[in-house]
Amino acid sequence: MNPNWWLALIIMVVINGILVWTLFVEHEQTSRKAKKWFFIVGNGLGLVLAVSQFFWMDF
Repeated sequence: MNPNWWLALIIMVVINGILVWTLFVEHEQTSRKAKKWFFIVGNGLGLVLAVSQFFWMDF
């Protein structure tokens, strides 16, 4: 498997791990709407970083 595929997978796992950790560990109550947008923006950022790895792939 291409190292860029592994890097893209690691980026998504790390970003989602940080999001889940933040949502479960924080002691302040946040609204469901804020949690939803935080998750969407975090995953969007992770997806952009992961897709950017494919620009450097050698086909």
